[in-house]
Amino acid sequence: MEKTSWKYKGNVFNCEVTHSIEGFGEFKLTASPGEELMISLHADWLRLKDTSSDIIIESSAWQKQYQHPVAQSTLAWQGSFAHTSRNSRAFLEALEQGLTWQVNIEPANGIQYQVNSTPVATRSVVQQFRLCQQTLLPKPFSYVRRVDLQFNSLSSKLDPQLDSDLVAISRYIDADPDVKEVLIDGHADASGDHLANLQLSKERAFEVQSRLIELGVPAGMIQVRNHGARSSIAANNNAQGRGINRRVMVRLVKDTTSMATKMTGLSL
Repeated sequence: MEKTSWKYKGNVFNCEVTHSIEGFGEFKLTASPGEELMISLHADWLRLKDTSSDIIIESSAWQKQYQHPVAQSTLAWQGSFAHTSRNSRAFLEALEQGLTWQVNIEPANGIQYQVNSTPVATRSVVQQFRLCQQTLLPKPFSYVRRVDLQFNSLSSKLDPQLDSDLVAISRYIDADPDVKEVLIDGHADASGDHLANLQLSKERAFEVQSRLIELGVPAGMIQVRNHGARSSIAANNNAQGRGINRRVMVRLVKDTTSMATKMTGLSL
């Protein structure tokens, strides 16, 4: 029973349940911030390229009341790893109901493999997984590492719709001790007076700084700069380009020394 059980682990960065298939590899269901659920199959000895395999939900022997198959998707292979996010929520629900995941693999030359999960003690594992999903960060580091916040013309007032990005940034900073610095750069478009644009970009940057501090980001981590109309990223001769240039860029800087130490520890 121990060999056929599903195992859970998770934190605010990642939630996953895994299930070992003796003689083949491992099933995994993963939830990550801002991403769809991911189903994956890791093979210990099989390697495939440019190949896909059907994965279906089947009733167990004692659950013949379900029509076959209950749901299905397609796994895309990359070496020893196959994955899909399509219809993944149905597979989570099936796991909770004690249904079987089945993958049909046809590598070549008429060879066929059928990989089945064992739906043992799944309910409590899925409950833990769902609770973990509720505590996930809103966005991954790939999103919050650099965020551009747009402003209206002649305004330093934050659009309320941008607050979700600032909340995501603050929550990530609170969760990841490797983030050591927050860089805030205020910008303006080229309309109007040079000194006025410089002041406006400063006000925009301080507006973002104030909101991040309200959300719990330590003031000592934040470095604020303002650039006026310098460093434009779009043309200023049209409304669309000026709108892009009216921005505050927020960047998170991680301690690379700490990250390197962690990676070294993992490799030992």
